[in-house]
Amino acid sequence: MKKKVVGYFSNWITLADIESKYEGYTDLLFSFWQDPKKGVIGAAEAVVNNPEIISFLKSKNKKCILAAGGEYLNPLNFDPKIYGYNLANFAIQHQFNGVDLDIENIIMDSQTIQWLVDVTIAVNKTSMEKNYPLQISHAPQAPYFMFNGGYSEIERKTNGIIDYYNIQYYNQGNWEYQSYENYNSLFETQYNAVLNPTSILSITKQNVPSHKLILGKPITPEDVNNTGYIPTEKLEAILSKAIDNKIEFGGIMGWKVDSDINGEWGLAMSKTLQNSKVNISI
Repeated sequence: MKKKVVGYFSNWITLADIESKYEGYTDLLFSFWQDPKKGVIGAAEAVVNNPEIISFLKSKNKKCILAAGGEYLNPLNFDPKIYGYNLANFAIQHQFNGVDLDIENIIMDSQTIQWLVDVTIAVNKTSMEKNYPLQISHAPQAPYFMFNGGYSEIERKTNGIIDYYNIQYYNQGNWEYQSYENYNSLFETQYNAVLNPTSILSITKQNVPSHKLILGKPITPEDVNNTGYIPTEKLEAILSKAIDNKIEFGGIMGWKVDSDINGEWGLAMSKTLQNSKVNISI
């Protein structure tokens, strides 16, 4: 299975912006659809106002995904079925290939887990009824796989209808979780009991299929508030080592594509995932 190179656009964009950055990516996500009342902002609004962007990307065999939620929005007060229904309908109306649920600033308890499950099911149900199958992804921060079952519980309760997880490995500091800036913390460190089971191998052991696990990283230091940035060449070496060590995972995700000058980060990631031999010390 070909590994994905996923990228989030955040701010207002033009077709010219897309044309200079898109090539290395398989899936391009546009942020954000906010909720059923507020509609879209940022890159998502730009795309909705210029359908030529989606037409161009589809002609290049790229998937165009509508990202919902975001860092400063907490939509859990909405009925999940209404939220999912409206999100799916908006995505279908504007010819997106899928939706991505980037729901942050949440307490990962049983109520939140059920809300995310119900939204996911509502998106899938609506897209099937409309005969327009939507790809469904989520964008949890890595620690959301450790609380009360967290995202592994969501995977179980949604019976496989989530296509992949854009896992945000960043901004968690050095104590409570970790900075996620080296090979072991991202791929191989496995934990016991309640201790941070967030590496790719640890998540796989939670019965989340490895091909659904997309390792997410900020593209530049300016794209992260705290810890987690890894320079491109070092990240290439980390990914190469994981591939050479036969660790299965679904690909790489970066934010923001806005910061990716001439699409160089996306192209570098694509090349690395296709050819694991990167001779850089890590």
